[in-house]
Amino acid sequence: MNLFNKMATLLSRNWKNFTLLCSQTQLFQDRVWIVSVQQKTGQKSNLFNDTFVVSEDGFDKPMQWMEKQGYLPEIINDVDNMQRSQAIKIELEDSSHSLMRVK
Repeated sequence: MNLFNKMATLLSRNWKNFTLLCSQTQLFQDRVWIVSVQQKTGQKSNLFNDTFVVSEDGFDKPMQWMEKQGYLPEIINDVDNMQRSQAIKIELEDSSHSLMRVK
């Protein structure tokens, strides 16, 4: 195999790895959830909750927001595998989180 063919093979392999990495990064950055957080108090009331949008395009790695919130690894795995329009409720020590994946 001549030098040109070796370089072409190496470039081809590196290009495939690069495009795979870009694709994986784009996939996680495209995900968006609507999250409603209700603090646990003596009286449960829907009047005292926060609802907001979590978009992974603002984070460095997948599930970073969920890790910061203290989600357990098995819960993070469940959230990571959510399909669009799927909802999940997560009970934490001091709050209850309802997540719906919208994108």
